[in-house]
Amino acid sequence: MKRYILPLLTALVTVFSCKDNNTYVINGKILDGGSEGCEVYLRHGMVTDTAVVKAGTFRFEGVAETPEVGRIIIFNDQTPKPNGPVVLEPGKITVTVSDLIVAAGTPLNDDLGRLNAKYDNPRSVEYNQELFSAHTNDILGVSPMLVLGRGNKPVFDSLYAAAGEFVRNHPDIDAEHNRLEQVARTSVGAMFTDFTIEHGNADGSAVSLSDYVGKGKFVLVDFWASWCGPCKEEMPNLKDVYERYKGDRFELVGIAVSDKRADTEAAVAKLELPWPIIYDAQSIPSEIYGVNAIPHIILFDPDGKIVARDLRGGMIGEFVGALLRGYSAQ
Repeated sequence: MKRYILPLLTALVTVFSCKDNNTYVINGKILDGGSEGCEVYLRHGMVTDTAVVKAGTFRFEGVAETPEVGRIIIFNDQTPKPNGPVVLEPGKITVTVSDLIVAAGTPLNDDLGRLNAKYDNPRSVEYNQELFSAHTNDILGVSPMLVLGRGNKPVFDSLYAAAGEFVRNHPDIDAEHNRLEQVARTSVGAMFTDFTIEHGNADGSAVSLSDYVGKGKFVLVDFWASWCGPCKEEMPNLKDVYERYKGDRFELVGIAVSDKRADTEAAVAKLELPWPIIYDAQSIPSEIYGVNAIPHIILFDPDGKIVARDLRGGMIGEFVGALLRGYSAQ
């Protein structure tokens, strides 16, 4: 099921220095031609360096005080080229471009190259398990830990216990560790965690989640954004549920996350959303509830306890209806 992943802006930024022992030099060669004069990008963190292909070669030079993984991208409209990873670490790095991009010449690039030659699918469990096992305390251990453990707290925790200080302290690992802790704190059966958004009401006044949750109604809370296609696709289901069950026992509240207020207001008008909206929430509720993908829909019971998370599609109405019928029979 489609969803957008909220962006995590946690990449490392290279700090340039005059220390020769931290310098890397990348000498690249394109084997099959057809790219003369094309631009080659080296993306690492928030930085993009650019080189131009001359006589089938290109070159980058920089400083890596801490090794990081970059990506080589060749821009060629006429002949599509692959893109691929390169570890930016001190030393002379060679990059060969054919059907694949292969980096070699330094310890981490050589290790990555050997593993890539062994496996066809770098997203496979076996590939990532072997990569992590060999690199529990360097930059190459970060990506496989996220591939294997993201969204799965028991697996993530076991990998976290095996990881060294470098991997544990990496911003992406730290962010996922904190997110999974928040998911555990706000899992099914937990009481709601309140938050307040200044100017979050439609009239610009402050609004809290507790203005709706824990007030004696079942409350369906929709984390969404105006730019999120899957969020908009979910709106007909939500409208159907709202029209069927709104009243003394049920409320629906939308929380606009990571969005501009004007864009949210325009989307609310265009989509004709009839339920209350909390505007300008940005990342506050997402961090509290460990939400990293939207839409994310949580159902709270009349006392404010979480009874379901990540409801989607037709199951929303079925779940809400069954709960309301059961609540009425009590």
